[in-house]
Amino acid sequence: MGLKTSFSGVSLPPQKVSNPAIEDAPLPKRVVLPLGQNGNRVCKPVVEVGEQVKTGQLIGQSDDFLVAPVHSSISGTITAIRPWFDLSGNEMLSVIVESDGNDSWLEEIRADEGFSDKEAAQLLTDLKAAGVVEIGPPSMPLHAKFATPEPSKEARFLVGIPQTKPVDTVIINGIDAEPGMAAKGAVLTKYSSEIADGIRILQKLIGSAQIVLAVNSNGSVSSPLSGELAGLSVQVFRGKDKYPLGLNPILIKCVTGREIPLPDGNEQDIGVAVVDAATLVHLVEAVRDLKPQVEKVVSISGAGITAVKNFRVRLGTLVQDLIEQQTGLKGEPVKVIAGGAMTGVALLSTDIPVSKETDALIFQTATEAKSFSPDACINCGLCVRHCPSRLLPNELSKYCEFSMFEEARARFLLHCIECGICAYVCPEKRPMLHLMRYGKRELSLA
Repeated sequence: MGLKTSFSGVSLPPQKVSNPAIEDAPLPKRVVLPLGQNGNRVCKPVVEVGEQVKTGQLIGQSDDFLVAPVHSSISGTITAIRPWFDLSGNEMLSVIVESDGNDSWLEEIRADEGFSDKEAAQLLTDLKAAGVVEIGPPSMPLHAKFATPEPSKEARFLVGIPQTKPVDTVIINGIDAEPGMAAKGAVLTKYSSEIADGIRILQKLIGSAQIVLAVNSNGSVSSPLSGELAGLSVQVFRGKDKYPLGLNPILIKCVTGREIPLPDGNEQDIGVAVVDAATLVHLVEAVRDLKPQVEKVVSISGAGITAVKNFRVRLGTLVQDLIEQQTGLKGEPVKVIAGGAMTGVALLSTDIPVSKETDALIFQTATEAKSFSPDACINCGLCVRHCPSRLLPNELSKYCEFSMFEEARARFLLHCIECGICAYVCPEKRPMLHLMRYGKRELSLA
């Protein structure tokens, strides 16, 4: 399956991956579990300080359909329920659990041999109860992507006509989009049986919709996965070796030829659902094993680690604990980036917990950490030439820099997909992506 359309972008240096294996990180002695793990929507705690909990036990839930429940990722004692800084630097009410060292799972979590006979409604119920989150952006509970569609926001290209668009195309995103990320390729290799089961579940959820597996252009579908896919109605899309193909808006456009109606629209408005390969495995575990999402495959690199490694990490594990577990680090990291090298954010502290929105961590020593420049834009036009959204990042960044947020909005700031290419190509090393994220945040608070 080939590209439906072309896009602007850049070719990034290839990265080394240690090997496709996914290692299990050691069981943490303590976890900090934010009660909001998909955006700013927050659960209410259903446990109390001093209570004993088991792995997989519900600790936070909400009546809001767009809020994923939260479960304990270890067994032990709840020592506190208090605000704690999350990945974005916001204080989020969190449940702190001290491990008892036993990792005792809730008895109700067990294999359901009849999972393949479940109806779509039961599949969605199991998925919602498991709290599986698609990281996005924007992150959202996976069950919300496949629920009965409601009238969407007015699409920009159909002025004044409310739309109800069922999902007719599901894209399984197996493309590791940027340096520092290697989890998707590893998941496709290790969990071939789960990927196939996930596709069968998706087919039951969405009926006759088209399912597309997207992989890197230089990545081959492993022999075990090829065997599992035989007989399934799945198309394989091999994209160009060009960034930002792995980001959802660009991937959707290249696979289907459709464009998300930004700034207010989303993929559901055009009948598409994108599911990360790792998220698909969590979907299978939720339906087949009745297992809630308490783990995340996280890629770790930098600070002397010669190749990207993948770890299956319990949610709530502090970044500092992961640093202490790594071998071969050349010194204590002075900067930790959550996410990939292009779109990631620097953490304000290493006492930040891994959440359902964490897919990669990059550790940087003093010699590796880069700094941006306060120099003025020279209007070279490189950012404009490479912008996949066809915006004017040079102008937008200057408007945001000088707090001219409404002017930036008028020039389509909210259409920016935050790929980071503008900052990557800027010869003056201006913090382009940071400035535009700053502008978006200020507009959201206005």
